[in-house]
Amino acid sequence: MLRKFCISVIVPFYNASSYIQNCINILLKQDFNDPFEIIMVDDASTDNALSIFKMYNLPNLRLYSLIKNSGPAAARNFGLKKAQGKYIFFLDVDDVIAENTLSTLYSFAKETDCDLIMCDKKWIENSHNQRNNTFFYPADQLFGVSEIKEIMRTRFFDPSLTSNGLFDLTGKLIRRSIIINNNIFLEEKLRYFEDEVFMWDVIASVHSVKYVRKQLYSHYVHPNVNTAVSDALELGSPLSHFKLIKKHIQNSLKKYGFSLQEIEKLGDQAFIFSLISSLVSFSRSMFLGKVELAKAFKSRKKIILDILADPDVSKSIRNYSISQNENPWIPRAIAWRSQWLLEFACTKRAKEVIRMRRKSEN
Repeated sequence: MLRKFCISVIVPFYNASSYIQNCINILLKQDFNDPFEIIMVDDASTDNALSIFKMYNLPNLRLYSLIKNSGPAAARNFGLKKAQGKYIFFLDVDDVIAENTLSTLYSFAKETDCDLIMCDKKWIENSHNQRNNTFFYPADQLFGVSEIKEIMRTRFFDPSLTSNGLFDLTGKLIRRSIIINNNIFLEEKLRYFEDEVFMWDVIASVHSVKYVRKQLYSHYVHPNVNTAVSDALELGSPLSHFKLIKKHIQNSLKKYGFSLQEIEKLGDQAFIFSLISSLVSFSRSMFLGKVELAKAFKSRKKIILDILADPDVSKSIRNYSISQNENPWIPRAIAWRSQWLLEFACTKRAKEVIRMRRKSEN
């Protein structure tokens, strides 16, 4: 007979020997008295991470290893297939949660019977919380279908805002039956944005969300480590991946009852928004020294040329609404098919973002 767990905590990792012990200890220190399981999925690590698990002999800790390195989406999917809990909680191995995270979120889950319960987050870089006294919402909130629909509608219209927390993968309890009954898994073809795409698929079947205004989850930003976006774009990630993102989002909008006209417009908005966000993110990595500059310039040039030559981009840019919080010359350069202007505008925007973030730390 399978043991009934209230929560399945899924932790994917790759070459994370310096984080694993702390991650497990944090979970063991949870003040949660109900049964929960810890599922750690090794994405074919090549360091000594697996040897650390010999220190632990716990009935609720399970370790699985993938045969070959397949990316975090594949590792999380494996964890989902093994999970038995009523709720799923995703945790990144290098992040930290407060000792009362699981107990707090689960108490609200029992109280509200919501499909999804989310906490707020800290963003830690160089020991500073970039979101100090900054919250997704001013108070605890309960969202129904109409509120969720409005968040979906406005997600891709302001790059200066976060996703309001709703589309973050970590820091929330997700009712597992929603995932299982709708056969929802992360898109393994993607090496970036796959977490938000997964949440769009989940949100399409969610009818209630509880927001807890407590920064229980601490996400650690590593300024000298390459991001998934920069890794993918440096390898020349194809436009088909961005079109796949658009397809998932439009399917979610359709399932949630949006009109055909809105589905088309919001899909185009998401497509261009994700392209611009990735270009700016990659450009930022270039000037932070995360990628080799000469090689990165060539990779960015190739991506830009592909973008400007693509007929789907030309169509979607006509539906794109420019935010006052973005560099307007980036979408204009795409519309005008100007390579040099797009390169210049992305560089300028990337440096602006770097300056703004450094200023916020001081």
